Amino acid sequence: MTNTHKALINQEDKSLKVQEVPLPSIISKGEVLVQVEAVALNPGDWKIRDWLSKPGDLHGCDFSGTVVELGEGVTTVQVGDRVASFVLVGSFAEHVKTKASLLWEVPDSIDWEQAAALGGAAADTAFQALSLRHGLPVLGEPVTDKRPFLVWAASTSVGMYAIQVAKLAGYTVIATASPKNEALVKSFGADAVYPYADESTPSKIAEAYPTLSQALDCFAEGTSTLSIAKSFSNKAGKIITLNPVNDETLATDFPEVKHEWTTCYTLLGEAVSVGPMEFPLNEEDFKAMAEWKQKVPELVASGKLKANPISHQDGGLESINDGLDWLKAGKVSAQKLTYRI
Repeated sequence: MTNTHKALINQEDKSLKVQEVPLPSIISKGEVLVQVEAVALNPGDWKIRDWLSKPGDLHGCDFSGTVVELGEGVTTVQVGDRVASFVLVGSFAEHVKTKASLLWEVPDSIDWEQAAALGGAAADTAFQALSLRHGLPVLGEPVTDKRPFLVWAASTSVGMYAIQVAKLAGYTVIATASPKNEALVKSFGADAVYPYADESTPSKIAEAYPTLSQALDCFAEGTSTLSIAKSFSNKAGKIITLNPVNDETLATDFPEVKHEWTTCYTLLGEAVSVGPMEFPLNEEDFKAMAEWKQKVPELVASGKLKANPISHQDGGLESINDGLDWLKAGKVSAQKLTYRI
């Protein structure tokens, strides 16, 4: 193995350029080096590129690949294993370094692109939001009373995984999506789908599901969180959002509806910085993440957890910048862009 590899590096003009850089070094106990086979793109990738990065920074979260080097104390994976996961940054490269405990072993039944999508931040965020923030028994015995859970903007990447995670916990899943994505959302397990842009949707949900009190806001912009609060017939409950929400109307009109922002960065088992934002070590999140990763291969093999629709893109590292531009422009809907490396 050489001492260098190719990686996408941030430039002065905020574009990404393929450069030859030093190969990541395995220096900490429990780390592994993975040869990247495929990557998947997230909306957060273009936001980091444009808003939070500086020249010389690495990029990319989601990846799948082959283990090529083990650090001290690693026993959960071996050299040659097919694995997938996400990192803070650095997956848009020929190799990536990560903690072994954050990897899951990819079954032969799925390809590298599906693995990158399944192993990435979206599925893990869905697990985090529902299991760790809402307390759904994703890792335990499912509930038997079919209590309701609402996924707002369910055709998003996190949304499609959230549907599946909620079903694992035994919940009845209510979803919102555009009419064109209704069939897709139902194919992932949604029991009922309402048009998110219809002003009558909150009242219809509240009438149909009077005990609803838990939701995930996968959009978390504009009035989406307020619309969810209006879907709670008793005007009380909890909403987990994927962006920070500051809505005075929500606080005034629905004081018993609590909302909390969650981010997958706290799953990584270390304190991290993303631009000006600081996220301290969260040992509970990290421990639960490791348990989830151990369960994922079985769920994938059994068909209980499947990847979002994949849009295979050509061009490898050189073309990822274009994909990020498409995401930024809103040209990607209900699909995960993936690239072979």
